[in-house]
Amino acid sequence: MNETEIVKKITSYLDHGVADLKAGTVYRLQLAREEALARFTDPKRASALALSGAGGGILGDRRHPLADARVWVGVLLIVGGVLYYQYWQSMQQVRELEQLDAAILASDLPIEAYLDGGFQAWLKRSEP
Repeated sequence: MNETEIVKKITSYLDHGVADLKAGTVYRLQLAREEALARFTDPKRASALALSGAGGGILGDRRHPLADARVWVGVLLIVGGVLYYQYWQSMQQVRELEQLDAAILASDLPIEAYLDGGFQAWLKRSEP
């Protein structure tokens, strides 16, 4: 579909509801249409100097991404979350070792088993 077909379709849609409008409204719409067509035939061109800053760029009026406080808050939340996760992991390991020690000490092993070199080697080998 080319431009003329699109224009014809839009014009037919606009003209379709004109019969139900008051005469004053139709007159104002006609004036607005004529003004729009006059502007369309004589478009204003922007100079190359005016367009040189369009789109912002490095030298445009855009701020540096790290200058926004929301970015810093997000970065701090992520770093804090990672540090808290590492702390939580280390506390989980400590709790597991405490439970293992308590289970070993609460068991019915004779004291000679704790003094046995093979048992000590097994304990060292099973540590994470």
